[in-house]
Amino acid sequence: MKNHLAVTISAYISILFASTGFIETYYVSCNRSTFDDYVNNYCIPAYNQSMASSNYLGKCPWPSMRRSYIALDMCVDSVVRLSGCVEPSIKDKVFLEIHRAYFTLCSFMQDPDFHTLLLLVLPCIMATLILPFICIRFTTCSAFPHASLVL
Repeated sequence: MKNHLAVTISAYISILFASTGFIETYYVSCNRSTFDDYVNNYCIPAYNQSMASSNYLGKCPWPSMRRSYIALDMCVDSVVRLSGCVEPSIKDKVFLEIHRAYFTLCSFMQDPDFHTLLLLVLPCIMATLILPFICIRFTTCSAFPHASLVL
């Protein structure tokens, strides 16, 4: 019975240490050359090929190229796990270069066209002009119910 209790306690302690990070179960040091090789030879060429079909020099390609961007993110994440390079700045450098190459036009804000602007602004203006008349109508009719009969 004592042996069973000791095994149980040691199992709980080792699980506690493993869950808090005191015991490293599997650690791979960052292999930067593997990371660079896989990203530059597998992830980025596939993304470059998908971006070649878009007109990224003429307008911001973001909404239409979202799936390709997510695929690139998943590819780089798998390379991060494979190479052990979990430092965020390494992954950030890859995406900063992608943004410099393909998303330079996405930072420019554009005004909507005139018809869209009218559809957004006109209901607000109409409500502002009509609401006081509606309020006056309901408040005077409910305050003086027989006032309309006198006139």
